Amino acid sequence: MMEEANPRSLMRQRILAAVEMDPRVVGVLDYGSGSRSQEDMWSDLDLAVFIEDAAFEDFSIDWKRWAAQFGELLLAYQGAVGHPWTVYEAETVPLRVDFAFHRASVIEQVITELLHRPRNSEDMVLYDQSQGRIVASIQYLLAQIPAVDVSAIFEQAAGDFWYFLLLVFSKWQRGQGWLARQTFHLEVMQNLLTLLRLESQAFERWQETSVAWNIEQTCSARRLAQLDTCIPGIGRDALRQGLVSAAVLGYEVCTCIATEHALPWPQAVADRTLSLLKSQL
Repeated sequence: MMEEANPRSLMRQRILAAVEMDPRVVGVLDYGSGSRSQEDMWSDLDLAVFIEDAAFEDFSIDWKRWAAQFGELLLAYQGAVGHPWTVYEAETVPLRVDFAFHRASVIEQVITELLHRPRNSEDMVLYDQSQGRIVASIQYLLAQIPAVDVSAIFEQAAGDFWYFLLLVFSKWQRGQGWLARQTFHLEVMQNLLTLLRLESQAFERWQETSVAWNIEQTCSARRLAQLDTCIPGIGRDALRQGLVSAAVLGYEVCTCIATEHALPWPQAVADRTLSLLKSQL
């Protein structure tokens, strides 16, 4: 039988062929887009690999050698999330494979605490020698209904939005342009996107992915046009205009959320900040 040409499928087949011959491996799960049948040619592979406890330490030390058997490794290192991240050579675009190695003794804990929710256990489980523990844990996960506390999320996102907007303004006034821009993108825009998703009640995959996920499909055309004006161009004046645009949009969105859900919001600091920013134009 010929292998599929899809690099993700080829990689998955190579890994499964190897773990079936490796008595140290108890199970392999796809906890990324593949478990929801949402993968495409740009997707990575997110694999949780459960290892027998007695072999775990040695396996963890030598994981790069284990990973090298699946293809030409362009990159292999400990990623920012604390798990091994790899990049393999592939046609069109190099393939990212994110591994998460766990002891077999914590199968239940790891799976039931996953933020990524699969469509079903069949799409998630690639290999299982756990005597039913993996499937039972996934079924438990699927039975849980994640709650979204709109009030708590709004309080924090609105508070952070206006707080960091003032902080960015202070850095801008001080002449720390790059620090101002970095904080604007990492903090102000992060919270603005959170507020936009709250306004749209776009709670799908709320905890498991970036707040910018699917924002183009969840926000109105008007909101997206406003969001575009928040992207600062080159120079000091362009950053100032981006701050004003973000403040105006944030003010509108906070007002809509507060009205819709009968929630308090920090309007006093919003009024003061918006007035301050507009005075600099």
